[in-house]
Order: sequence, then structure tokens, then C-alpha cells
Amino acid sequence: MMLPWSSAFTVAYVGNHGYNRLGAFQGGSTVNLNAVDFGSAYLAQNQDPTKGVSATPGASAYTTNLLRPYRGLSTIAQQRTDFWDTYHSLQFTLNRRYRDGFAFGVNYTRGLSFKGNTGLFLRLQHAPDGSMTVRSDQDAYETLNQNLDLRPNIIKANALYDIPSLPGSKDGGAAKALGYVLNNWQVSGVLTMGSGTAYDLNYAYNSNGGNVNLTGSPDYGARIVYTGDPGSGCSSDQYKQFNTAAVTGPQAGSVGLESGRNIMRGCMDKNVDMALSKNIRLGGNRNLQLRMDVFNLFNTYIITGRSNTVTFTSPTNLTVVNNQFNADGSINPARLTPRSAGFGAANAAANRGQEAGFANNNYNRVTMLQVRFQF
Repeated sequence: MMLPWSSAFTVAYVGNHGYNRLGAFQGGSTVNLNAVDFGSAYLAQNQDPTKGVSATPGASAYTTNLLRPYRGLSTIAQQRTDFWDTYHSLQFTLNRRYRDGFAFGVNYTRGLSFKGNTGLFLRLQHAPDGSMTVRSDQDAYETLNQNLDLRPNIIKANALYDIPSLPGSKDGGAAKALGYVLNNWQVSGVLTMGSGTAYDLNYAYNSNGGNVNLTGSPDYGARIVYTGDPGSGCSSDQYKQFNTAAVTGPQAGSVGLESGRNIMRGCMDKNVDMALSKNIRLGGNRNLQLRMDVFNLFNTYIITGRSNTVTFTSPTNLTVVNNQFNADGSINPARLTPRSAGFGAANAAANRGQEAGFANNNYNRVTMLQVRFQF
């Protein structure tokens, strides 16, 4: 749609549907036809008598290759085309072409949906005769994990402005002298904003919490359990990016359906770069340009990483080992810096300032001066 003031506005739907995707090329893996079935390590016939009796589920089971359907063999990988993904978005563009010393452009993408089963596994169940079928809860598993890394908001804007010449600078006198300094300047800038990437909370146990203990299969893992609202995944509090009390660890007998994926979202990116330049004509094809570029004008920092794995002592002792806060609510003195961050605290920042003590400060506000002679 054409608008006044040399502007144009565009609205578009953009979508994509991928099907028959190869699992190993879409963030997942090949299908293991010889994967150990869920619960196999709990069965009486799979217990190793040389290990003795243990109260920990799966602790006395045979080694992995002796639990497999094709006993003694390792992984049997198959590349399959069972994977798909679908993306929907609306894209808006507003542009003003360069006129009267001014131009700008704004591009905004609103992500509506991004779902699929890419990156997941095909969960198999084997019969005594060696035949295999897909587990009956495969659909539930894929539905629970259908959310891919949707970026809801992406904005890119730019503007350019020729600063007006000093009045009377062509008439001679003091105004003309000042015109040599103040005229022919141009200011431009770029704004970049976007939703943070999706991530999940994970768990670990110091003992007795491996896959073989929790799902009865070394090949399939359990998922962290959400007991409340963990929050959005981003906070202005460096030491508390999400609600750490909203999760607990999975227990023995899991079939990996405790929670889905891409539940949390990181902090929005926001950055402004600007430039100021002056062109001095020297006659003929010769031109002298003075230019100053300022990257990350407002010296902002964006938290891009946080300690998202909670470590418990064991499935029967859910004491948090990597706690960021003490029992009285005070910050654990051993975890004051991002390098030693506890569960829930930020441990990485991208390109934005050192106010919070982040080690990676390669992209604080940077100013670059240039003198360029063209002929």
C-alpha cells in the first residue's frame, strides 16, 4: 500500500511446511533399532547376579549391550524420514524512500506458530520374537514436545537524516565559516530487537540418577518435573532468572513424559548502532569523509545464558547441590560471579557491557573514528 510522504506499507503472510525430513539432519538423530526398551533394567531376568541385590532401581542390571533386543550388539542406526515442521508468521514492512534528506525503514516479523517433531526420537518396543513396534505413547510424546524454537518478535529498523545546513552559510561572512564545520553532516542508525531463544530446565543427580535408574533404559531419558510456574525464563535479577522452586527431579519408572521442550524463553535482544559522518568535497572526484560509528550506543548487555540445570543429591534425596541462594534467602557467597553461578542465575551475556561483572565484554560500547579520502 502506497502512503503519503514517499512511504509504502507491506503486510505478508510467510509460512513453511517441511515433511519427510531426515531425522539426523534436523537436530535429531538416526533411529536406534536396537535401543533398550523402557523398564528393561528393572526386569528380574536382566539382573546381574555378580552385582548383588540393590535397592536402587536398575543398579544391578546387566551392561547395556546385554539389555538390548539383539543381545551383545550395540546401536543399529536407521535414517528415517518421519519428521516434519510447520511455521506461520506475519511480516510487516514500512519504508520511506530517501527524500528531502530523510529515509527510514522498519521490518517486523510476528511469529505465530512453529511446531513439529524434528529433533525427537522414535520410541520403540520390542517383542520376544524380535519384532518391533512404535510405542503406543509416541503420539503423546510428540504432542508434548511439538513446540520448536519460535521467535515471536523480530524487529529491524534503520533511519538516515541529513542535518540541515546552517542558514546563511552561502552568503559569506561568519556564517559561511561556520558552515564549513557544521554543514554536510549525516546521522544514521540501526535498531535491532528480537525475542530471546527458547530453552529448557534440566536436572542431574550426583548418584543413582542415570537413565538406567530412572527409565530402566540407558537409551531413553526422563524429563524434569514442573510443580509450579517457573516464570518466563528472563528476569532483571541476575541471580534469579526463573522460579527455581517450581521444579523437581524425575523418579524411577519414568517414560520421559514429565514435561515438553522449549518451555522457557531467554531475554529480548535490543541494540542501537549509530553513525555520524561529514563529506567534504575537494573538487573533481576527490572527497574527504569524516565518520564516527558508535556500536551498542546505550552500552546495554543482554543475558544469553543461565545455569539451567539443577543438581540433586539423588532421586531419594532432593537436596539441591548447586543452589544460588542459602536457606535464609541470602546469596550463596561461593556463587557471586557468573563463572560460579548456581541454579537459576545468569552465567553469560552477549555483546553488552560489564556492569554485572560478566567476563565476556568484547562488545561494550565501541566508538570507531575514520578519515577516508576518495579520488
